[in-house]
Amino acid sequence: MNRRDALMRVAVLAGATMSLPALADTLEASATRRALTGKPVFFTADQDATVAELADTIIPTTKTPGAKAAKVNEVIDVILKDCYKPDDQQRFVEGLAQTNKWSQEAYGKAFVQLDPAQRIEIVKKLEADDKAQRAQMAPAKSVAKVENSQADLQMPTAKKRYTPFYSILKDLTLTGYFTSEIGCTQALEYVPVPGRYDGCITLKPGQKAWAI
Repeated sequence: MNRRDALMRVAVLAGATMSLPALADTLEASATRRALTGKPVFFTADQDATVAELADTIIPTTKTPGAKAAKVNEVIDVILKDCYKPDDQQRFVEGLAQTNKWSQEAYGKAFVQLDPAQRIEIVKKLEADDKAQRAQMAPAKSVAKVENSQADLQMPTAKKRYTPFYSILKDLTLTGYFTSEIGCTQALEYVPVPGRYDGCITLKPGQKAWAI
């Protein structure tokens, strides 16, 4: 799978609404620009470094290379620029700022300067905050669906449903990693030229899942 195909796959999974031909051209242009310049197309250099370390905390190097080795931050940079709405982009940037704010408050250093154990604690805090935001947005179970819809329309903009920063980060990290060459060929079982499709096979204990 080449870089363009990988980006297209991530974009589709991310729910991009642009037409596929137009999206392919846009993604290819952004990916090419990043590859040629070596610079992010949406993030600042500091934001890009933070995303790389956050992704690597979510998928660290173990027996297989982690998210940083798979250059997941580059995929997130391009996809966020070309496939996400301005509100989501702003929320993501604010999430990165909040990450560094918590890092400074807890350890007196930016996230990229923390040791692995400290990074895990900050990511746990991001995850807890994400869960709290989702709980706040969830409608009461006793309210009818129609009432929920009406309530949502009347709800102040700041309280309407949205995808929190950490959810966007985690989703793009996982999808970017498992559509990368490293993720497909080392973290998953991979057959370059597969045979017939079998939708239900038994995995042996400890066997990796198959790359799609």
